[in-house]
Amino acid sequence: MPTVSVCCIAYNHERFLAQAIDSVLMQKTSFDVELVLGEDCSTDSTRQIALDYQRRYPDRIRLLLPEKNLGVMGNFLATLEACTGTYIAIVEGDDYWTSPDKLQRQVDILEQHASCTTCIHDAEEFMDDDSKPPRLFSDKYPAALAKHEKEITQGDIAEHGWFIPTASMLFRRSALFPIPQWMHEAFSGDYTLHLLLTRTGNMYYLPEVMSRYRVHPGGIMSATQNERIIARNKKQIFETSYYKQMVDNRYHGRFNEFLEGLHFDQSVRLKQGGNTLESYYNYWKAISVVSKPRTVSHLKQLAYQWYKKLSGK
Repeated sequence: MPTVSVCCIAYNHERFLAQAIDSVLMQKTSFDVELVLGEDCSTDSTRQIALDYQRRYPDRIRLLLPEKNLGVMGNFLATLEACTGTYIAIVEGDDYWTSPDKLQRQVDILEQHASCTTCIHDAEEFMDDDSKPPRLFSDKYPAALAKHEKEITQGDIAEHGWFIPTASMLFRRSALFPIPQWMHEAFSGDYTLHLLLTRTGNMYYLPEVMSRYRVHPGGIMSATQNERIIARNKKQIFETSYYKQMVDNRYHGRFNEFLEGLHFDQSVRLKQGGNTLESYYNYWKAISVVSKPRTVSHLKQLAYQWYKKLSGK
């Protein structure tokens, strides 16, 4: 059994996967590391690249090759569950690590800090087409990621939202498993992980940059078609209800405001698609989710708009 299992998912990553795998293979550690790679029936040469690497490093790379496409969350959870190491690290097929000492440093940190379930670090976000200059996560999220070592609590994650570079994560397997069944229907695998992993301990943050986060048109966050956004909104509404169950009541307001925005957006998009009844339902959920005063305010605005329309003003 390896000390660290590296969870890597790949789909149509033929241009990026080799760099991700090489960044795992270059790790210098005093313990065994395995790469568990879930290749999700890509339509390009991603699977062949994975097979070629596995043939070259059969003792270090384990492939999961489903016969049909599982989707992002299905592939992610199947790959996670196949990881048997004491610790699990994550690097997606379009990201990569930049420091050969990353895993050793993170394992050492968790060995020294029993109260922490996870170790993360700073990272650089960059555009694959170089349309914008790279920037550090600590510069993008300065309120959450300091320039010094610190512990991050579940309250910090609830308050600040998503700010943790996925490829920076290494965590204790015991802090996550068993994975709750509802996660299979969630949209955000990484943010869900952040909240789940901080149920029983904090995250230890290192300010060093040891990975790069690639933004490209094929990424999961690049959905643009109306139908895809409607499906995404539905999953985000679903998962947010579970987020509220995990965090302290004082953070519910932030998630309620997020739900308000999701329901408003969903209402508009459903109406554009001709789903009038469901659109009205989401509008009602939007105006009622935050608080009674907010509901009254929305209803007053709606009544005034109807009055203007009927009176021709």
